[in-house]
Amino acid sequence: MECITVYSASSVTAAASHPSINALQWTEDGQLLFLTKTAVYILTPDLGVNYRSSSLLTSAKPKESVSGTNTPGWYRTVLELDRRSFHHWPSESQDWDSLVTGSLDVFIKSVVASPSFLSADAGCVLAVINTNLELSLWCSAKNQLAGQWIKLQDTLSFLQSLAAIQTDSCLQRTLQTQVVCSSWSRKPDFGAVSACVCDGSLLAIGNRAGSILLLKFTMRSGSTQYLEHIQTVDISEQWITHLTWFPWTRTRESECVAILVHCTSDGAVGFVRVTRTYHMEARGSEFAPKLVLATRVSHSQWSICKANDRITTGLSLVEPRNMEPVVVILRPGVVQLWAEECDGSPWSGLRSFSLSGYGISSGSSMLYPPSGLVYSPEHDTLVMSLIDGSFHVIHDISSAPTTRLLASSTKQPSLSSSDLSLIARGVFIQVEGSAISHAEMNRINGMVPFGGFPILSWAHEKSILSDFSYKHEARHCSTLVVAKVYTEDSDKAILEMLGAVILTAKASPGAAPIHILRPFLFRLVQDGVLPRVHSQLLQALQITAAEDSPEYHIPDLHLDSSISPYASFRESIVRQLFGSDALLRLRLKLAITDFCWRSASSPENRSEYGAVARDLLGIISHRILRTLLQHINFVAHLLTRDDLPFVQRVVIQCMLPGAPKDLSVEAQNLAKKVTTSIPPAGHDRTTSGLQDRCPACGVEVPLTDIAVAACSNGHRWPRCSVTSFILSTTMVQTCLGCARKAFLPVVRSRYQKDGGGELDPGVGLSERTTAEDPRTVGDSGVIDVPATGQGWVMQELLKAVRRCLFCGNNFATLL
Repeated sequence: MECITVYSASSVTAAASHPSINALQWTEDGQLLFLTKTAVYILTPDLGVNYRSSSLLTSAKPKESVSGTNTPGWYRTVLELDRRSFHHWPSESQDWDSLVTGSLDVFIKSVVASPSFLSADAGCVLAVINTNLELSLWCSAKNQLAGQWIKLQDTLSFLQSLAAIQTDSCLQRTLQTQVVCSSWSRKPDFGAVSACVCDGSLLAIGNRAGSILLLKFTMRSGSTQYLEHIQTVDISEQWITHLTWFPWTRTRESECVAILVHCTSDGAVGFVRVTRTYHMEARGSEFAPKLVLATRVSHSQWSICKANDRITTGLSLVEPRNMEPVVVILRPGVVQLWAEECDGSPWSGLRSFSLSGYGISSGSSMLYPPSGLVYSPEHDTLVMSLIDGSFHVIHDISSAPTTRLLASSTKQPSLSSSDLSLIARGVFIQVEGSAISHAEMNRINGMVPFGGFPILSWAHEKSILSDFSYKHEARHCSTLVVAKVYTEDSDKAILEMLGAVILTAKASPGAAPIHILRPFLFRLVQDGVLPRVHSQLLQALQITAAEDSPEYHIPDLHLDSSISPYASFRESIVRQLFGSDALLRLRLKLAITDFCWRSASSPENRSEYGAVARDLLGIISHRILRTLLQHINFVAHLLTRDDLPFVQRVVIQCMLPGAPKDLSVEAQNLAKKVTTSIPPAGHDRTTSGLQDRCPACGVEVPLTDIAVAACSNGHRWPRCSVTSFILSTTMVQTCLGCARKAFLPVVRSRYQKDGGGELDPGVGLSERTTAEDPRTVGDSGVIDVPATGQGWVMQELLKAVRRCLFCGNNFATLL
């Protein structure tokens, strides 16, 4: 067999968990979750990440690897299960039906990730189920790449309180509390409403009582409960074993519908239809009215598959380009596909396909449970891996599904099941670097696309079925590989991928740019692609006329100062800065340009990328400043003297060289309006906030550069990317994508209570370790912010900006 392209191979010392197609999965933060027996390894490829850490793992490529390939590094952290503390179910019910055998050896059974932009630091929340059937919620504490992940909530008491309302039976209450499976929906896109402000995603959990609970993740001030019960749907008397969501479909401007597919322990598969609608609720301020969501659930009595007493080993969904999503039901030796009947669909109903064995090792069998599922829209092909190391392919999903590759097909033979299985076996032999016997199985514990098909990532482990000797968990070692299983990429295809990424990117899902751009960035640095596509890439990254013009104008509305306008101000800032598709696409272009600048080997190419980056930075900065000006203008009657220094800094930035003329005029009008209503206390320019003092020597530093402050004695200081004040403290947050820094938000308390009683998302988890820090100064509670930055406008802005204003990636707090 010819040498296979293996990009990386990293070792993970851990025992595999329960076989699952979700044992390896991506989050919308661009992180790879690897489910093991006692921990969830959270791995982040270094593509598009500009962050230095000792946790960065650089894997060595196999000796036989193809030259010219670039090896990605991984940032690694761990979510560890506490195996010492778990619930004692016999104390709830002595009935045999409530027996949980998983309590004999508790380990992690499953993990699902929420959509991004949900936690306090604008990241994902993880829902973890252990074998004792307990559900817990986790999120990053300060640094999602290399820091600690903490448990937000054990949901047992919350579920017990819900069960107590629904039934008086001890057994039923216990069964309703025992969680078997979970699935988190995407965020519905209501169009006019930004999903980063109005989160409509739902966490569905299935229990042993045959019910599905629809829950919403929420944060409220002063509360340790993060889940809100939406509705309970009774499905069956059997256990709910698997759940999967269809994507949301917008039926009208204020309504979205999604299908939740469920599977029970007797093999039956059905679905419920979930409808979410919203309406605006005035709260005294039309600046950012409160968005109220309502939910309706209709349980279809028609089933996809009737009970057949066959175990279901996996349930998933694929989304072909020219038809409705297709449900994938996995059983031992069989794959079933189901498509809903609709007009124009090439096929519908339930179809079954039997798997074949390929004998790649002595223990190989088509009856093993699946460990991964990948759908390639370009090839219209579904690829599944079993834990025995074999791959199985179903072709033509959107036209006429079949397991046979037709002789007339233009696809290369390497897309056949047998050839992909041999390739996976070849990668195993190549990576292990030693003589591998036929008795040794390349057990695959998870498989996902890394950069889109045909570049896959999977975790394999050497296993011998005939060896019954005890092997301690610490001696188990899986190898996470990234390899190309099919040769097809061309420069044209890579540029087309760039165009598709930029044109179709939407802000509503809240996905981080490093996740959106990973497939493109990875291909860009392989096999000398970047120098070859340099001229075409520069042309694609140029700013268009539509991007160069402002897109949004806030209507002339009035704030009611008696109804706490601060929350409205902050939510509107979030909506405009992080809910704009056009601004997201500009940030993606900037991230690509910055990546190319750092990766280019030619000084001339670097210079050209630098020029494009400066233009993009200018456009993004002006859009941000225009949004701030418009918002400050509408709250001008609420400003205090403490707000003047920050407002004046915004005005000065709008008048720096290169700013659009209309922006400068708008800034001058705002300055006249503010100074007329609130005259300055004195004429000292340093007290007005227009000039800083060097933290080292005390010399005045003028505001001529929003990125760096340089005094006459040669001292240089970075400026806050949000407020432009000098950063002379270590208590800052750093962007993971571009390394820009910003002040931490207020840290007075874990949660800030606003008029609506909702959690201030900019306060809490990412700042809780600094809540008692003696360097917290001033009434604002901002750490080490100068005395000229104590106004409420700046406080609310810092709390609103939970991601980098320029590249859109998450922040990390280093200390």
